[in-house]
Amino acid sequence: MMQPKHKSAAAKKKNMAINRPSLPIILTYSALAVAVILVMVMNYRNPISFSIFSTETISYEKGTVLAVTEESIEPADGMPGWDLGVQTLSVKMKSGVQQGEEIQIVNTLSTDHNVRVAAGQAVIIKADRPEGITPYYTVYNYDRTAGLCIVGALFVLFMVAVGRFKGLRSIGGLAVSLFFILGFLLPTIYHGYSPILMSILTAMIIALFSLILLNGFSRKTFTAIFATVAGAFLSAGFFFLISALLQLSGYNMDGTEELILVSRGTGLQLGQVMFAGVLISSIGAVMDMTMSIASSLDEMKKIHPSLPGRQLFSSGMAIGKDMIGTMCQTLVLAFVGSALPTLLVLISYGTQAGQFISSDYVAIEVVQSVAGSLAVISAVPITTCLYIMQTRREEKQEQSAPAQKFREPVASDRASL
Repeated sequence: MMQPKHKSAAAKKKNMAINRPSLPIILTYSALAVAVILVMVMNYRNPISFSIFSTETISYEKGTVLAVTEESIEPADGMPGWDLGVQTLSVKMKSGVQQGEEIQIVNTLSTDHNVRVAAGQAVIIKADRPEGITPYYTVYNYDRTAGLCIVGALFVLFMVAVGRFKGLRSIGGLAVSLFFILGFLLPTIYHGYSPILMSILTAMIIALFSLILLNGFSRKTFTAIFATVAGAFLSAGFFFLISALLQLSGYNMDGTEELILVSRGTGLQLGQVMFAGVLISSIGAVMDMTMSIASSLDEMKKIHPSLPGRQLFSSGMAIGKDMIGTMCQTLVLAFVGSALPTLLVLISYGTQAGQFISSDYVAIEVVQSVAGSLAVISAVPITTCLYIMQTRREEKQEQSAPAQKFREPVASDRASL
């Protein structure tokens, strides 16, 4: 009669143990906290001080349009929804040294800068206050802070509604990725550290913390982490091979003129910057592929524990083949989609086929798309092989454990005799 109670107490104790954070999880969060602190200290002690243009007298401050006192507007020819002309605005400053004051601004609407506003609208004011000269104000843009907060909240809401706690952890992984890209990768590259080494290190950090935060400590998690790291190194190899074949470097990118000036002031290694962009743009797809393959194989192994390695490899490759096509299309179409305006401009210039194919622009897009796609494709056999190797190692450990337990009493009995 007491046995059910004993089982119930044991079950409760087991549930408490499951819900209690394990030591590896605590160590992971502690390591993440230490890494975040180190990055913040690094940026504090070594801030970005070099700038191409002097912006000491310029600030961007929030304001609210109280009234449009005068307006001379007419529709722009061939541009539906756009108006050209001049607005005279009365704006109340919401931040900066003139917070609470009311200023007058002449807002010019042109084809290059067109921010038409109305009374009550929140805007960002560009204030130029040179010493000894009357300040000059212009409407920089709409204040999108509230809109971005709403979009971010909607994104979080959908992630949590569909993914529950795992969706929340996914948001945490995304935050970690953005923090290390913006807080670690960009500053270190800007200060002259190797973009290749820094981007690989950043990819490893992102893969490690993101996948552990999302899936915890498990066989599939570590398989995906090691496969992602291997994919990062393969991406580097593919990049060097393709860029050498197409005779490309970071000096062929847009904005090279400005970055050359930066390199003279900070030691920025411009020739390697393109690789950093390729790796960071493809690391998410590589992580997606490795985690999907590892998760599928792990579920198969749980359902059929005796499934041989050869069958696991065939299944992993079959799953990967179904994902390769769509994943590579995702990478290629993402680059092409962002390039649509440029492609339209090239068409308007009457660009010839030979000129277009041999242009730096097309070569750069090919490097970005193909290097990332090859890394994604290679992730399929790498993930499958790593998972099989890990399962075999664990099976050997499980087989040797009972034999060890059996030998220990025999040894002790002989010693006692």
